[in-house]
Amino acid sequence: MRHAFLMLACIAIMICSCKKDKINTVKQDPEDPNWIKLEIPNARDAYAFAGSIDDTLLVTTWVKAYFTTNKGKTWQESKNFNGQVQGLITSGDSVIALAATGGLELEGTYGAGLAQYYTLDYGRSWHPYLKPDGGYRSQLIGISQSADKQVTYKLKYNVSPLTKNDYTAYIHNPTQITRTIYGSTNLINFPFKRKIHNLYLDNHDRLYVAASGGAYIAETNSFNGGGTDDSAIIYISRNPLP
Repeated sequence: MRHAFLMLACIAIMICSCKKDKINTVKQDPEDPNWIKLEIPNARDAYAFAGSIDDTLLVTTWVKAYFTTNKGKTWQESKNFNGQVQGLITSGDSVIALAATGGLELEGTYGAGLAQYYTLDYGRSWHPYLKPDGGYRSQLIGISQSADKQVTYKLKYNVSPLTKNDYTAYIHNPTQITRTIYGSTNLINFPFKRKIHNLYLDNHDRLYVAASGGAYIAETNSFNGGGTDDSAIIYISRNPLP
């Protein structure tokens, strides 16, 4: 009798586990011939980029900055900002960190401003930003242009209201990326289901995509809340995008 009870208990646990796994299991991103995937462990979200994967790549995450000099094999913590830095502006030899100061994600006009720190060596050291402009800088987030200004990449945010036609409360669906060239706009082939925060083009016109590590849940076409133990996700096009 005792053995039968134990067997029934084990079966019940297995059934519950299977149901839970069915809801929350997320397939790993398959290796893609067109995209490189990098992860920064325990960084939660990637937000902004400076530099290049060929040399030094600087990335801001949930509250910190990291850099890599070996194409993402290892990451070195650069600075703890104790807050989100969603923009990086390269100005001459300086990379200036910008806090997020507003903008409406639904309208695609998310912006960063308020310069706080700058670095002259891609994150190896940081200095307070003390300039006559009082720290006022601005940068649109989720938009990046090619060096010749002929091509513009932009995030297309997709959301679903929690209640019918009420967008004051919503959930994120996978973000898409548009490309506008000579006045014509189309979606690019980005094969991953992610909540994307930002875009960046390096000097070779390779596109960098900053994404959340939150897991995709197919049943709701949305993402879990994410946590500090999630990796920040970065995708880089293997070749220059036209």
